[in-house]
Amino acid sequence: MATELKMPQMGYDMEEGTVVRWLKEEGSAVNRNEAVAEIETDKAIVEFESDSEGVLLKIIAPEGTVVPVGQTIAVIGDEGEETDNISILDLRPPEEGKSDPTKNATPPTEPQESTPALSVTKEASE
Repeated sequence: MATELKMPQMGYDMEEGTVVRWLKEEGSAVNRNEAVAEIETDKAIVEFESDSEGVLLKIIAPEGTVVPVGQTIAVIGDEGEETDNISILDLRPPEEGKSDPTKNATPPTEPQESTPALSVTKEASE
């Protein structure tokens, strides 16, 4: 029987995560507790481990997809098993620029020269 891998809640206030990278391809054998994907939360990128073993039958959430906690991201089962009954509820592509925070970053500016301050001792002696 096919098992759905769901977006885990990796923190108390986590509502969604982004699939950064799949470490396995469709058709690959997967062992229990083996890392199958990298998931980005608002605080870190974490390896997501499978809670079952079998063959990665279908990747539902491609790399870069933002997925709500509890939503199916992939299906593991026996080779040749059908996955048509898996529902895709709420997947959305990444926000512009979110996947690479340095892509649109403004380069640092050169320090500006400033007018030197008047010497306090010189003014006080006059």
